[in-house]
Order: sequence, then structure tokens, then C-alpha cells
Amino acid sequence: MGMRELAILLGMCLVWGFHFVVIKLAVGQLPPIFYAAIRMTLVAILMAAFLRWRPGHMVRVLSGGLCLGAINYAFMFSGLKLATASAAAIAMELYVPFATILSVMFLGDRVGWRRLVGIGLAFVGVAIIALGKQNDANAELQIALGIGLVATGAFSEAIGAVFVKKSLAFKPIELLAWFSLVGCVGLWVLTFIFETGQRDSFAAADKLFITGAILYSAIGGSIFGHTAYYWLLQRLPVSVVAPSVLLTTVLAVFFGVVLLGDPFGLRIVIGGLMTLAGVGIVLVRTSKKQGVKSPVSEPELVP
Repeated sequence: MGMRELAILLGMCLVWGFHFVVIKLAVGQLPPIFYAAIRMTLVAILMAAFLRWRPGHMVRVLSGGLCLGAINYAFMFSGLKLATASAAAIAMELYVPFATILSVMFLGDRVGWRRLVGIGLAFVGVAIIALGKQNDANAELQIALGIGLVATGAFSEAIGAVFVKKSLAFKPIELLAWFSLVGCVGLWVLTFIFETGQRDSFAAADKLFITGAILYSAIGGSIFGHTAYYWLLQRLPVSVVAPSVLLTTVLAVFFGVVLLGDPFGLRIVIGGLMTLAGVGIVLVRTSKKQGVKSPVSEPELVP
């Protein structure tokens, strides 16, 4: 890895890691799905020029877009409102074991004992964090529910990745354009069905912060982050790039603890290390065996 590739990778992980803090603060002022809808609308506008209609492939891409651009963010942003940024970042890594399980069921993948151990470690690690005892029973239930919602969002992403892997006619940037368009429509529908008080919360919010947060989410988290990831995949082996993105979770935990005061006790250390170790095993084994043919080698679409 040259210095340029290393700088891009570190910049990408920093942007994605800090993104958890931005979203956690933003959903404290706006309903989470409403915030996600505004963010995705901006992404859709910026990516509109890359929309390409390819007959015979649109059903899979639009279905994948619903999972990767709407349902996942609805669950993840709602989960981030309840859980700490650190716990949510770790729970989001469940995308990898979920994608592995689905690739076995629908894409003909085969897993050996090492990846099975990795999957088990990841799930147990997240369970340790989610079921941790808190001083307040309500806080304990809230964090567990938040982690569950984030995990459900990760599962939605894994389903979407399976849809996308069966359609190879699109370039990554074209897929991102379709995901943002479908996500924009889907999230606006979901916020009007499940949330209330959007106008009042927006009126009361800090406009400067919310504007900055939306710009950061759209341009930094979505466009720069995923463009950088695919740029790196064109120049480096998947077995190098995919595991390196685990640095995003480490940085998200660091930012959450330092900037938001997230609790950092033995439980989150043990659970986090188990999850990252398990995901790392799955990523390395999958990358060596299948390269970019598996949905596991794609980045989870960070919130």
C-alpha cells in the first residue's frame, strides 16, 4: 500500500467513524427517519446524473435499493437515537456475518469452521454489549432495543447486498445513485407513517448544526466514503481493503467515548473485541476465497 492509498483509507475511516457522532447528535434534534430522509434527498440530487436505466436488471436493483437505501437507514438511525454511538458502531458490524449466512443460502457460498467461529464470535460479542447491566432498568432496555434496531438494519443491508450481487450490469456509482433515489422516496414514506412532529422539531433545531450534519452525512459519509472504498478496491487486494475498514468501528468507539461520554467499561471492551475479531476472521477468509464475488467483501453502508 502506497502513501496515497494509505492516506485515502485513513481519511475514509475517519470520516465514517466520526459520522456516528454526527448522526447521534442530529437525531437528538430531529426524528431519526426524518433526518435520514433529508440526508438521502440531498444524496439523490447530487447523484442524479449517474442514474442509468438498464432493462432486465431494474427489479433486483430497485429491491436492493429499498433494503440498502431506506429500510436499513430507518432501523439504524432509530437505533442510534436509543443506543450509544459506540454500541451502535459495533452492532453494525453484524452486516458481515449476516451477509455470509445469506450468501450460503442464496449464492452457493460455502463456509468452513474458521468463518463459522468468526460468525459466532461476532454475534456473542454484540449480545454481551446489548445485554449489559445498567444502573437504570429503562436505560438498559433502551440500549438493548437500540442495538437490536441497528442489527436489524445491518440484516436489511445484507439482504440488499444479495440482490445487488445478482446484477453485475451497474457500476458502483450508478448503484449508489439508485440506492439514494429509492431511499429518498422510501424514507419520506416511512417518516410520514411512523413519525410525528417533523415540522416542529425542525423549527426548534439548531439550523447551522443540522445543515452541517446533513452535508457531512451526504457528501462525506455517502459520496466520499463509498467512492474512496471502491477506488481502493481497484488498486489493492480485497483481503487488504475490507479488513482495514474495521478501523472505522475503532474510531467510532473512540469518538463516542471522548466526544459524547459513552461508557467504556470491561463489557464493551470484551464484546467489541470479540465482534471485531469475529468479523475480521470472516472478512479475511472470504476475501481470500472469493474476492469481490461475495457480498461480504462490500462495505456495509455506514449510516
